[in-house]
Amino acid sequence: MNASEKISPDELSVGFARLGLVDGQRVMLHASLEAMGVVDGGAAMVLHRLTRTIGREGTLLMPTFTSITRHAIFHSNFTRKGCWCEGVESRHIPFIPELQPDKEIGAIAHRLCSWPSSRRSNHPAYSFVAVGNRGDELVREVKLEDPLLPVKKFLKSNPRVVTIGVGFPGVTAIHLAEETILPSKFLRERALTMSSKGSVWVDIRSTGCSSGFGKLFSMLDSVADFRQTVIGKAMAESYSMKYIVDSAQSVLKENSNALDCGNPSCLSCHK
Repeated sequence: MNASEKISPDELSVGFARLGLVDGQRVMLHASLEAMGVVDGGAAMVLHRLTRTIGREGTLLMPTFTSITRHAIFHSNFTRKGCWCEGVESRHIPFIPELQPDKEIGAIAHRLCSWPSSRRSNHPAYSFVAVGNRGDELVREVKLEDPLLPVKKFLKSNPRVVTIGVGFPGVTAIHLAEETILPSKFLRERALTMSSKGSVWVDIRSTGCSSGFGKLFSMLDSVADFRQTVIGKAMAESYSMKYIVDSAQSVLKENSNALDCGNPSCLSCHK
């Protein structure tokens, strides 16, 4: 498409149909609005056409992580020890449901946080937002020791993972395979949240580096019910979440370093 052309609402709907999305579908979305190009109606139109495609019986889940609330043990893409705040904890702010997700999470997830009938979990660092059929059940319960709890619950309903302009490195569900095979990749950190007495630090369990997740696709013999298309300027892909998680577990069982990022300076992949 011409760089100056806008992506129309109908083009979005066609793209979602080509990804195999239908009425009643469960979808975990990872998407970059910027990668798509100029969308007529912006993030709101992407969500409008996607939720119309999956209908009232469908469910949409997105991560809405907030590193500004998290006192990390590594920063700069896991290449430096210590938190990005450099010991000045007052640079952190406490989590509230209205807090904007990390820039890397994207404008579409941010817009979904204020979408009618959406519900965002109260995890102080690893929140998720859901809308649609039984979406509230996915995000209602929060366990500080289990940052992926909404994804685990969602997996039981056989959802599809949809990526638009981000690919496998952005697929949060792959961390489920790591948690089973390589629990040492998960970190002990702290996050700032709100209580009736004001802001308070709590201990949490965090995920590690995901930059190497892109290697997984080339290791798959086949992808069950894989769909691919282009939406605007972005490559869009759709997969069975269960197949991706099971495949990642098999790959990691054979070689625990298979999904390492390859950066020798990464303190998450090379402890």
